[in-house]
Amino acid sequence: MKLRIILLAVLVSVAAGASAQSVFDKVSKGVSKAGDAVKGATSSVGNTIDSTSELISDEETPELTRQRLDATAETTLQRLFSENEAAKLLFDLSAGYAVFDTRRVAILGVAAGFGRGVAVSNLSETRTYMNMGTGGLGLSFGLGGFDRQVVILFEEAAMFQRFVDNGYDATAESGAMFGDDKADQTVRFIDGRSVFVLTNKGWIVSASAAGTKYWADPDLN
Repeated sequence: MKLRIILLAVLVSVAAGASAQSVFDKVSKGVSKAGDAVKGATSSVGNTIDSTSELISDEETPELTRQRLDATAETTLQRLFSENEAAKLLFDLSAGYAVFDTRRVAILGVAAGFGRGVAVSNLSETRTYMNMGTGGLGLSFGLGGFDRQVVILFEEAAMFQRFVDNGYDATAESGAMFGDDKADQTVRFIDGRSVFVLTNKGWIVSASAAGTKYWADPDLN
């Protein structure tokens, strides 16, 4: 129960505008403020909290955690390619890609989430393991939570390298949140990236990265 309350505190803190990375770091050190404020909502989102707890937890060794993230990425890519042939063609043209497994929770109009994944260079096959965070107020997710998988293709090697070296902060960008149902369905690069989001309604393509932040995982690289 304590872990579930801590995780909810993370999600609410991110949604309120705090840095996803700094909040997660604090929680990793045992900080669990605001737990009582969200305790009453845990029964409605319990399954998602359990799922998110599993996602952010590490295996017995960093190598096993990396293997888990690699396996999830491979499964996600194979599903994308089997369900969208144009995505495979764009993948073959890309300089690199990143795949994230994410969990999102919405509580009384406050929505936030966390994800983990791996970025891979198609040129050198170098792997960088990364985290992502999302957050927003007044989002129409209702009371509950859901899982999503995110695939980002990078058109140029320089942009991909900036992504893995410096991370990417789109929390201040305007536009639809990633995976918005109104996203354009044309498979193409936009500003050097192409974002695919797997939802419970299927794949959304050319989605926006607005409202998300990405950074390298110091424990896995």
